[in-house]
Amino acid sequence: QLPVSLLLMAVLLVLLLFPLAEPRPAHGLRPADRQRAMGRQGTCPECRPERCLPGLRCPAGRTRDACGCCWECGNGEGQLCDPETASRSFYGRCAEGLRCRTPPRDPISGRSPKAQCVCSRQEVLCGSDQRTYENVCQLRAAQYRLGADGKLSVAHHGPCKAKPVIVSPPRDVIDMEGSDIIFSCEVLSYPMAVVEWRKERNSVFLPADDSNMVVQAHGGPRRFELTGWLQIQTIRRADQGVYTCTARSPFGEVSASARLQVLDRGASTGPNGRKWLLVQFRESISEGQGPAGRRPSLGKQTACPVNGDLLQNLPRGLDF
Repeated sequence: QLPVSLLLMAVLLVLLLFPLAEPRPAHGLRPADRQRAMGRQGTCPECRPERCLPGLRCPAGRTRDACGCCWECGNGEGQLCDPETASRSFYGRCAEGLRCRTPPRDPISGRSPKAQCVCSRQEVLCGSDQRTYENVCQLRAAQYRLGADGKLSVAHHGPCKAKPVIVSPPRDVIDMEGSDIIFSCEVLSYPMAVVEWRKERNSVFLPADDSNMVVQAHGGPRRFELTGWLQIQTIRRADQGVYTCTARSPFGEVSASARLQVLDRGASTGPNGRKWLLVQFRESISEGQGPAGRRPSLGKQTACPVNGDLLQNLPRGLDF
């Protein structure tokens, strides 16, 4: 054991040296370190700009620190943030041009989502790279990614006028004779494009005089997008072939194709010699609440590949 005198001398030495240890200045520290420094001092220290980090470049932009003195990197669009009413910092502040907003409470779970940074100005811009940006915050983030490799500026307000782009092309369909099938085609375009459908070796736009075909179009699912559908009801062998979606605007046109293969009802040989089977299943869809809020069960047929012992392992409740 240490002598009592030596222990008392050590304690006395610590007490004498403790007042000499001055806290580090809060400015120039990382956000978490600065918060701890402010907690010890109780208030913000004197602002000394010469101690701030110079030449700060940030992906989403800058923001003032909690004491309003130095610049620091702010949180970008969609990132979590601390609301203005928060007593202490955890996620950080939003960059300039963004605000911290709490989304509405989830009506199903009842939970309140965490606050996120949202761009203050929701104005569509056309960049000098001929790309459309949803807001100035996305343009600023693109400027940071380019760095010194290229300059990006605002060409004009509003979306860029360009050739249409098919963001979701139609997909190949294999189904049984007598089924109903749908091809879909999502197009991004400004000004809005016209979506048309054709079948191979046929110059006439669908539906033409085919009574089992329906063509529809609807804006969305996102801004400046248009979705076109081609529905073929009670498909026949004669409907088999390649169908093409064409999007046309004053600035050009673009196309994408998909193939429809029609199989005989019951077990049949499909692509690559594989066996296919018609499977019918039922699903119930809930719509709203109340006595009339539930639709009856719907029957649906689809073609499924038969492989080995698949028939023995099919889920219960399937009708053939």
